[in-house]
Amino acid sequence: MIPLKLTVRNFLCYRENVPPLDWRGVHIACLCGDNGHGKSALLDAITWCLWGQARTGSRNYDALIAHGASECRVELDFEAQGQAYRAIRRRSRSGRGQSQADLFALDDADADNADSATARPLTGNTLQETNARIRQIVGMDYETFVNSAFLAQGRSDEFMRKSASERKDTLSSILGLDLYETLQGAARERRDGQRAELARYDDAIAQCRAVLDNTPDPAGELAELDAGFNDLSDQLVAASADWERLRASTARLRDRQAELEAIEESIAALAADIAQADADAEQARRRIADTRARADESDAIAAGVAQLHAARQRLQEQERLRSEYDRIQSRRAGLQRAVDQAAAQLHAQCDALALRVYDELEPVVEQFDAVANRLNALAGEETELAREQDATAEQDGTAQQLQRELVAGESALERCVAEGKELRVRLTDMQSADAVCPLCGTPLSEDACEGIVAHYENQIELKLRQHQELTAANAELSRKWAALNSDSEKRRSALSRRQAVMQQERGRLEQQRQQCEQAAQQLETLRPQLAAAEQSLESGGFAGAERAELATLERAIAELAYDDAARQEAFDATQSLQHWESRQAELNAALATLPGEEANLRRSEGQAARGRAELAEAQAQRAEYQAAIAGGPELERRTAAAAQSVAGLQREIAELSQRRGVLQAAAERRRQAEDEIGRLAAWHEKAELELGIYSELFNAFGRSGVPAMLIDGAVPAIETEANLLLGRMTDQRMAVQLETQRVNQSGSISETLDILVSDELGTRAYEVFSGGEAFRINLALRIALSKILARRMGVTLPTLFIDEGFGTQDAAGRERIVDTISALQDQFEKIIVITHLDDLKNLFDVHIQVEKFDAGSQFQLVAN
Repeated sequence: MIPLKLTVRNFLCYRENVPPLDWRGVHIACLCGDNGHGKSALLDAITWCLWGQARTGSRNYDALIAHGASECRVELDFEAQGQAYRAIRRRSRSGRGQSQADLFALDDADADNADSATARPLTGNTLQETNARIRQIVGMDYETFVNSAFLAQGRSDEFMRKSASERKDTLSSILGLDLYETLQGAARERRDGQRAELARYDDAIAQCRAVLDNTPDPAGELAELDAGFNDLSDQLVAASADWERLRASTARLRDRQAELEAIEESIAALAADIAQADADAEQARRRIADTRARADESDAIAAGVAQLHAARQRLQEQERLRSEYDRIQSRRAGLQRAVDQAAAQLHAQCDALALRVYDELEPVVEQFDAVANRLNALAGEETELAREQDATAEQDGTAQQLQRELVAGESALERCVAEGKELRVRLTDMQSADAVCPLCGTPLSEDACEGIVAHYENQIELKLRQHQELTAANAELSRKWAALNSDSEKRRSALSRRQAVMQQERGRLEQQRQQCEQAAQQLETLRPQLAAAEQSLESGGFAGAERAELATLERAIAELAYDDAARQEAFDATQSLQHWESRQAELNAALATLPGEEANLRRSEGQAARGRAELAEAQAQRAEYQAAIAGGPELERRTAAAAQSVAGLQREIAELSQRRGVLQAAAERRRQAEDEIGRLAAWHEKAELELGIYSELFNAFGRSGVPAMLIDGAVPAIETEANLLLGRMTDQRMAVQLETQRVNQSGSISETLDILVSDELGTRAYEVFSGGEAFRINLALRIALSKILARRMGVTLPTLFIDEGFGTQDAAGRERIVDTISALQDQFEKIIVITHLDDLKNLFDVHIQVEKFDAGSQFQLVAN
């Protein structure tokens, strides 16, 4: 993967409007800037855009969004396998947080302008599918990247920090050999599972053999049972036929018995029907006589009904008059309410206008002169405040000048300290026994060393005096700046408070003046309205139409002449005569039913006669059936005896069948046990074979198996790569040697990973080295591990990121490391070194400068 262009928005310390970082044309560059300004955040942006992961390892992806923003976005153009691609990843805080990734292939891209390419979508249907496509194109996952192409800060001595006995495990982890631990665990589980299977097969075979031993062969007894079963079956067929014949005769006899019971029920029903028909005929005779008696009173009932109709006509007329009277009265009440409501509204209007004019508007108008005078006075105070603000701004300019002088003094003090430290280092080198000339590198005599030492001591003394002078000058500047800055802050705070008070007062006065003007305008309109309303109320000149209609309704009520007593008299008469109407209805209903009652009488008499004839016929049939069933008890006894004989034979056959079933089950158990022994034996043989296979795999995947062979094969390659790099960094003075086994005092061999370092003083353990030498060893081994790991993963490393601290190196050591990195340039398309050291930054031709501002971090590409 070769980065081409990086664009970030609201990612970590980067905000809006961050220009793209164009990597094209960059071969070796230094990513520089102060700590905390966002150097490593750019690498986090690359890894998050490609793999959705950053160095923090946290799954709280919302933490990647810049503070105060709702979403972040990273866009990376990169090249992989000779093809240009563009990956875009977004994160939003909405809901529970949402992530989105898009992938495009950039076809027909210009080498100097990727924006001219045609973007062909490769985005998957899901986020997981898109991530998988990116991993396939890049050729590695996140863990492979951070362990190979990305030399993260603080990880160069990852397996150096371990004890010698632990380094081999750490190297296994770095080389990805943890897989073999998983494989060994799986082999152990399979091996133990096969052992358990063998134990289960042995137990099952023993149980099957026990079944064979405890189950005798039932073949002879089964043959005897079959012969007896056939004989009983013939007897059962004959007995069943006799029983079926007797049961059929008994069934016919029971049918006759059931028919006799039905005849008895029919006789009882006929007797009940005859009694009911006689009763119905008697009731019809009584109803006919009652109807003929009512017909004799028809004249008196007709006279009463005529009187009822006359009373109802009088009542209807009175009801009509009352309805008209109620309608007029309702209209009269509504008109009176309208007149009263109009008077009340006019009174309320007068009261509201008076309140508005006298209590609200006139007091506001009276305040106009006072408000105008105060506004004029406030304008003078604002002019004085503006002059004081100008004086405060001039004082701020003086404070800023002092601050710039203080920054320059502190920078001079830092250079003085750094130069003094460098002089002390050179002085120490001159005081050693093998001192050499700092210019030509030849050994120096004792006198020459003393002269140089005296020169360095004089220079150090001058630096100390210069340090004291700069310290005193900076302290004086700091005091003056602090005093002036404090006074400016107080004056600005006081001015701000006065300005706020004046603004509030001016706003309040302007609002009062506007209210006075509006009140004067409203008075001109409301005073004539108040006078007109009071005049209308005093003269009574309102609701004229309603008052005229009220007079008309009074005359209509007098002309109607409605009498409530006459209505009540007609109502009472109607109530007292209503019973004649019900008697008329009863008479009419009785006369209407008289023909039907006469027909019912004739029908009931006919039903009684027919019932008596049917009763005589049923009684004769009952006597015939009683004679037919006289021999029933003897037939029932013979049928029961035949049924008992059949049941006895069935019980004997069932007992024989049960015994035969037991014997057949025993024979089946013996057959199944023999078959199961055969199957279990085959499975047992297979399990023994697999147990041997998994036991061998368990040993092969162990530490002394395949992983040890892989480590032993990787160690020489690591040594070779590390020594090439370390030789460049130390002028071939140092070399490393890795030993994977150690002979103990007892003569046994233990697994280890000792690191031995050779220099001009001999071969020593890595642990005795410190500072700059240890860092060079760490860096060489770390890059070697990265290259070997990438080679084992089957991927290339066209880009190398080095995020390591170089503070332990002196100037010469840093120059050697830069030379080493330059020597690696042919092996990588791009090499990016991250540092905050100015002298190391100056050793590179191309800088990516990162700076942090209040609005967020920014970066720019600078070429020396």
